[in-house]
Amino acid sequence: MNLAMKEKPIFEEVFAYLIRQPNLGRKLLIGSALSFIPIVNLFAFGYLYRFAAQLRRAGQLSLPEWADWAGLFADGLKFAFVWLAYWLLPLVIGMLLATGFCMLGLGALAYIFMASVFLVVSVLFCAALYRLQMRSNYRDLLDVMLIARMSYMQAAEFILPVLVFAGICAFALPLYGFAFFAGFLLLVTQTSLCYRSLETGK
Repeated sequence: MNLAMKEKPIFEEVFAYLIRQPNLGRKLLIGSALSFIPIVNLFAFGYLYRFAAQLRRAGQLSLPEWADWAGLFADGLKFAFVWLAYWLLPLVIGMLLATGFCMLGLGALAYIFMASVFLVVSVLFCAALYRLQMRSNYRDLLDVMLIARMSYMQAAEFILPVLVFAGICAFALPLYGFAFFAGFLLLVTQTSLCYRSLETGK
């Protein structure tokens, strides 16, 4: 299924296409199971990276098969690098600051601050991932201002998918492997298609 012909991919349509993918349950189950185990989760990271690259290259919303495991591991390292730098590390810093707010008796402010940080870093991560895939040059990740501008340009378009991602993480947290894989799969799908529409002018 190809959504590249749309100027602005509509999240509801993208979601509907995604859940109708052949063998979706099996592919989700594999990715979720792998995501539970450190180091092994790099294969799940690699699957997400490969799918995002496919979306950027062809705009084709067709979940790839679980194949070429060595390639998945290598791609997983790329995904993990962006994820650590632009998602996990800022999130941890945000949590430390939120803990400080709580110690000062500002629990409500801490909650609002942490929710805001989660939304912002999720958008930044997607912009950074797409930026890396444009030239496969890690130095591009050092241009934080450009990545921030990419995030700001699409911020309105990403509010709904990021909120859905946050909801999946919150409600499926006990099954964190599923929450992580399914949440990022949905988020990466929408954001990659949106950035592709800007890049190609379609």
